[in-house]
Amino acid sequence: MVDRPKEQEPMSHTSPTNRRDSHGEPTNAGSRRVRNRRVRNRRVRNRRGAFTVEFALCSGLFFMILLAGFEFSRFMYARHSVDQAAYEAARIGIVPGQSPAQVIARARQILNATGIRSATVNVQPTAFDGNTETVTVSITAPYADSSWLRPVFLAATNLSATITLDHENQAYLQAQTINIGNNNFEPIDK
Repeated sequence: MVDRPKEQEPMSHTSPTNRRDSHGEPTNAGSRRVRNRRVRNRRVRNRRGAFTVEFALCSGLFFMILLAGFEFSRFMYARHSVDQAAYEAARIGIVPGQSPAQVIARARQILNATGIRSATVNVQPTAFDGNTETVTVSITAPYADSSWLRPVFLAATNLSATITLDHENQAYLQAQTINIGNNNFEPIDK
């Protein structure tokens, strides 16, 4: 015997009790589920495009803060680099036998390695000899030439550093004139 499929009764589209949605739920005009869905769809329709507007308003502020962070980070890095270059150059200058040209070369070497361009390096005194007491290195560089991006917040800022160190000849001469006393742990040069 062959099973025949049962014939389905034709669905009446006029009666509200026979209507079903895609999940098999009745869709009566008076059912609570249908009313909730209509309200939810209306809310979604009213919020359409809100994300785009919120993104447009917030993205400008977000990117401004992000670029400000980049700029201030680079500024602090460049400022530290100028300080370090002045210190390293002054350390070269305090050693006996060095010249101001070697001091300037060392400062420029450090500045170029860190991306600081168009810096002015000044060394005082202009010549070192046995009577040189201190070595002063001054570096000034415009930040706008050293920034990775076009500076917005710090465009007119100059980076500057000045370091003064005692020359080793002077420290040696001062140690001889001071009466050290009876210190058996330090050798005394005669």
